[in-house]
Amino acid sequence: MDIEETIIDHLNGSGVGATAYPDVPRKRPAAFVVVERVGGPRGEGGTFAAMLDIQCWAATRSAAAALALRVEDAMTAMPASVADVTGVDVTSTFRDRDLESGTPRYHVVCTCYCN
Repeated sequence: MDIEETIIDHLNGSGVGATAYPDVPRKRPAAFVVVERVGGPRGEGGTFAAMLDIQCWAATRSAAAALALRVEDAMTAMPASVADVTGVDVTSTFRDRDLESGTPRYHVVCTCYCN
């Protein structure tokens, strides 16, 4: 299972209000989401716990915060609708600004447990 691709598909089907991508798109929309696996161990029998940084970009700080809340909700609902995802823990949400573009963004950090 490619967990980044699985999450991108899940978010794009969840109506979070912005398209999710594996990387920042060349032509940046007003709001978008980037999904990046940043770690996590493989367990026994093919299980794993993927640590993810899900970046929520938008034109304003409040819009980025609102997008992050919708992403949090979609991620916590993921085990009910995606096969082989057994749990999701949102461990942190924080704000920063992209240094190159100045675009506001929030990060949703979570661990996704999978079979």
